[in-house]
Amino acid sequence: MSHYPLNKGVNKPVEFKGLVGSRYLFLLLGGLGGVFLGYIALYVAGLSSYLTLPLAIGGGFFWVTRVFALSSRYGEHGAMKQQAKSRQPKRIVNRTPRLFKDLKR
Repeated sequence: MSHYPLNKGVNKPVEFKGLVGSRYLFLLLGGLGGVFLGYIALYVAGLSSYLTLPLAIGGGFFWVTRVFALSSRYGEHGAMKQQAKSRQPKRIVNRTPRLFKDLKR
């Protein structure tokens, strides 16, 4: 009886061509989908194919390079860390005088 290894990828992050983490894959797919919908909207609006096609290719190239740069810079969980860092307050302000009344004694 042959032995077949099961569950070889348990607890490993999702990886696709160097993109590590599912957040970057969703960013890539969402951005390329947006570029595609933008191309369709411009083409339906009546713009020339000679204008819309280079815009779509350029936008897609820019988006792909940007997502790969983010993935290589921040790593698997870096995008979530940056998003959480931006949601933190810069400073805590308390303007109630009751806090310092008892310190004078």
